[in-house]
Amino acid sequence: MRTKKVALLAVMLSLTLIIGIVEKNIPFDSFVPGVKPGLSNAVILIAVYIFDFPSSFLLVVLKCVTLALVTGNASSFIYSLSGSLLSFFVMWITVFLTKNNKNVSPVGISVLGAVFHNFGQISAAAFMLGTVNVVYYLPVLVIFGVITGVIVGLTVKYSIAHIKKLFYM
Repeated sequence: MRTKKVALLAVMLSLTLIIGIVEKNIPFDSFVPGVKPGLSNAVILIAVYIFDFPSSFLLVVLKCVTLALVTGNASSFIYSLSGSLLSFFVMWITVFLTKNNKNVSPVGISVLGAVFHNFGQISAAAFMLGTVNVVYYLPVLVIFGVITGVIVGLTVKYSIAHIKKLFYM
């Protein structure tokens, strides 16, 4: 079982990197600066549902570090790490606390994660720029975060059962 888990984590890390690199090369922010769909977060949320805390956390950190190394952007790393960690902790805690509640779906968890990802990034920007004026941009990011959170959540909702079946979980 341990080998299967490591292999699946490696595949998931590869997927987050591929999706992340593709997203960095598509100018989504032509209309609204700083906006990306965050599709690699679908892989992270799937990990939250099917793995334990340490494995999911490791995936998040490795994704941020490896993407920063591949893209060579240190400031992007700080924004990515702050948003990803805050988002991960909120999603993991919510999934953990509502595991037996059928009314809480991956869509809601994903939207929550997307919004907190924005909070984390805005907090990092305020710290790095030395001004709280960037908070005024938060409503714009939250609107797009909710939209992309729904898309990512639907992807996760329909993927989890298939992944569990494929890997006998």
